[in-house]
Amino acid sequence: MEEMEEARLNYAEIVEKYFTDNDWNFTAKKIDDDIFFSLPLGAKNLPGLDVKLIVDTDGDCKIRCYLAKGVADKKRDEMLEVLNSLNTKYRYVTLSLDTDNDVLASYDFRIFGDAETADRQVGAMIFIVSRIMDKCVPKIMRVIWNDDEDEED
Repeated sequence: MEEMEEARLNYAEIVEKYFTDNDWNFTAKKIDDDIFFSLPLGAKNLPGLDVKLIVDTDGDCKIRCYLAKGVADKKRDEMLEVLNSLNTKYRYVTLSLDTDNDVLASYDFRIFGDAETADRQVGAMIFIVSRIMDKCVPKIMRVIWNDDEDEED
């Protein structure tokens, strides 16, 4: 039984090594057995994605990213409709509006296997999620930027 415990992989450390070895721009903070990564990523429609990735030693991963902050209260219902529509269209990312009226994109997944397999999984998931978030941004921003009702001539 002890041999199995010694052979157990620490996925949080594997991901950190992957990012370091591949020259990713990131910061990392270890809290208990989890590592919280901050990954500044660029995308076509939103060049400043600040993606947060939380990885625990067992391979449970959470991706979080705010796509918009401070949606006006009067636009809350319209934004919820857009987010619900996008949630039915895209399978991997869940979009929600938090109590501060910020638009949050989230995705949970688990990595497994050896270090090389885990590397490919994390890289693929970050790529997929960032592409989906980028596709969602125009519809989200249309709601935020639409001031037709508010304009006074």
